[in-house]
Amino acid sequence: MNSEIVSSPLLAEIVSAPADKAEPLTYSVAEAAHVLGVSQPTIYRLIARRMLRPLPCIRHKRLPKKQIQRLANGDTL
Repeated sequence: MNSEIVSSPLLAEIVSAPADKAEPLTYSVAEAAHVLGVSQPTIYRLIARRMLRPLPCIRHKRLPKKQIQRLANGDTL
């Protein structure tokens, strides 16, 4: 990758990081269900009850990793 295009050191680190090492910043509904050990309909119920707030996306719901971690720890949003 051209170093002139990547101006931020953080961005350069993210771009150059191996794909298998990168941690996701968001989860899909299926991934969130797997992490929390619940079903996908449960995730959709949590979204409907506003216990989870998905990011605005066109086709899919993406859930911030921090929200999933808080819910897994028993904290509220």
